Amino acid sequence: MNEPDLVLQRLRELPLEAPPAALSKQLTAAAHARLVPLKVHPVWSVALAASVLVYLGWALAYTSQLF
Repeated sequence: MNEPDLVLQRLRELPLEAPPAALSKQLTAAAHARLVPLKVHPVWSVALAASVLVYLGWALAYTSQLF
């Protein structure tokens, strides 16, 4: 690990340049699109709620039989 890395050394020698404005806008738009949550169809929400309720009902029935 003490040996100098030639790739890192050459990267340090490259001049620093600001990205073009178009690329910056494109990256900002892509990042914003990833932050905005996708819309979920209401049927999936109802299905998820129903499955949670069924599971909780099963867990309650199972634990009530233990006593």
